[in-house]
Amino acid sequence: MFRITVILSLILACAHAEITLQDINSKPSGRMKNFMIWQFLKQEITPKEADKAYAQVTGKSNYLLNMYLKISITPEIKRTIDCQNNKDLLSIKEKECLELALSPYKTLAMTNKQREELSKRLDSDFFKKLLKIQSEPYSLEAYKSYDPNTILTMFVSTTQNHRRTHLNLDLDSKFLSSLSTPETSQLKLSSFIKIIINDDKLDKLQKSLLRLNGEHMDGVNNFTLGLHHLKLSRTREAIEHFELSKLKSNDQADKDKATFWLYQITKDKKYLTQLVSSMSINMYSLYAADILKKNFTNYFTSVKFTQSENKKNIENPFDWSDILSEMKAAPKDKLFDLALKYNQKNMITVQSYILEKAYESKKHNFLMPYDEYLTEISTDEKALVYAIMRQESALIPAALSNSFALGLMQIMPFVTDDLSKTIKNPITSYNDMFIPQYNIRYALKHLDWMKKSLYHPLFTAYAYNGGMGFLQKHLQTGAFSKGKYEPFLSMEMMSNSESREYGKKVLANYVMYKKILGEEVSIVNLFDTLTQPMKTDRFRAQG
Repeated sequence: MFRITVILSLILACAHAEITLQDINSKPSGRMKNFMIWQFLKQEITPKEADKAYAQVTGKSNYLLNMYLKISITPEIKRTIDCQNNKDLLSIKEKECLELALSPYKTLAMTNKQREELSKRLDSDFFKKLLKIQSEPYSLEAYKSYDPNTILTMFVSTTQNHRRTHLNLDLDSKFLSSLSTPETSQLKLSSFIKIIINDDKLDKLQKSLLRLNGEHMDGVNNFTLGLHHLKLSRTREAIEHFELSKLKSNDQADKDKATFWLYQITKDKKYLTQLVSSMSINMYSLYAADILKKNFTNYFTSVKFTQSENKKNIENPFDWSDILSEMKAAPKDKLFDLALKYNQKNMITVQSYILEKAYESKKHNFLMPYDEYLTEISTDEKALVYAIMRQESALIPAALSNSFALGLMQIMPFVTDDLSKTIKNPITSYNDMFIPQYNIRYALKHLDWMKKSLYHPLFTAYAYNGGMGFLQKHLQTGAFSKGKYEPFLSMEMMSNSESREYGKKVLANYVMYKKILGEEVSIVNLFDTLTQPMKTDRFRAQG
C-alpha cells in the first residue's frame, strides 16, 4: 500500500479537521485550492469568511459561484446576480447591468420595436447584429445580408422549438457556401451541423446540408457531413467528405477515423493497411489489426526505476500541479531528461506520463501499477478497470478535474458520498480519494453496481462517463440496432460528444490491456455483440 505521508496530512484536510481560511491562504492558486474552497464553503462559515475564500478562486466555476452566492451578502455580488436574472431588459438603466442581463433567449421574446430601442443603448456590435437578425422575417432572402458568424450564432443560441417552428428553411447552395467561408468559426459551424443532423424535425435543413461543400471546412465538420450522407445512402458524397476529413485532420486518430469509414464503404483493404501503419492505438487501428492479424508494438508496460524515493508525493494534488507546470515549461527535446528526473519507485506513473509526452504519442503508456489492489477480481475486470483509469487520470493518483472528480478513477464527490453509505469502513475525507487503495476500492464498488445492468465494456464506459440514466435513454431510442454500418453509425452519431469519444478510447484501452494480460480478445467480436442486447445490457428487449 502506498503510505500516507505526513506532508499529505498537513497539506490536505484530514478527517475531522475543518479547513480554515489560514489553510486556504497558505496554498498556491489552482485547481486543488479551488477544491479546498469548495469544501470550505460546505462548512458552517460566515458570509465574510465566504467572501475571503471565494476571492481566491482561480478561473470560472459556476458550481463554486452558486455555493458562494447562497452564503454571501455582499451588495456587489447581490447586484450582479440581480442584473443577470433580470428578464425585463428595457427596465434596466445602467449599461453595465444591462450587459450582464443580455442573452439571446431574453431578446428573442421581444418585439422588433423593443429590440431596436434596446440596440440604441448598447455598445456591442455583436449584440446589435444579433438583435437585428432576430427582427428579420424568417426567410432565406432576409438572412443573406448577414455575415456567417451572426447567422450561425442566431441559430445555435435559440431554442429547439423556435428552430423547428421558424428556422427549418430550405437553404440553397450559394447561401450554404456563404456559411462555410475561411472566416467562419468552425466551432459554430460544427454546432450548426450537429444540431440539424440530430433533430429529424429539421427535415428541410437536413436535406439542405447535402448541398454543403466541404472545401472550406475542417476535418471534424467534413467527417460529420460524411456520416450524414452515408445515413441517407449517398455513398459517393460520403466518400468525398471522408477523404476531405482525412486530408484536413491534424490528429492521427481523426485521420484513422476517416480511413476506417472509407474502408467500411469501399471494403478496399488498402485502408486497413493504412490503419495498421498508424502510430495511434485506437479502436479504428485495432479493428484493422484484428482483421489483418497484426499486433501493435509501439507501447510500453514498464519503466526503469531506482529504489530511492522522490520528495514529491504523487498522492498530493499540489505536488502533481507543480510537476505539470514543470512539464509545460520544458522544451520538447528536454522531456526525456525530465522523465529521468522522476525515475524513483514512487514516481513510476509520473515518469511514464512524461515519457508518453516525450514520444509525442508515437509510443503509448500501458502500465499496470496498482495490481496489489485488484487481486480479488478477474483478469477481464482488471482490464476494464485499467482501461477506465488510463482514460480518466493517466494512472496519476492525485488527478483532480475542474468539476472535482477525484483520483485514479475520477470519482465525483456526490458519487463518493453515495458509495460511502454502502462500503464497510468508508473514507472520512474526500482527500482519501487521492490514495490509490481507497479510490480503487470505491471504483470497484461502483462498477459492481453497473455490472448488474451492463455486460459490455463500451456500454460500461458510456455509463461511467455520462451516467446510467443517460445510457438507458440512449439505448431505448433504437441505437445499436441491426442495420447497415451498425454498430458503427450508432457509435459515431451519439449526440453526447464527450461520452461518445470517451467510450471509444476506453474500448481501445480495454482491448490493449486484455492483450497485455494474456487474454484472448477480438475487437471485431466486441463490435458484433453491440447489436445483440442479451450480450450487452438489460435495458433493451432481449429477443
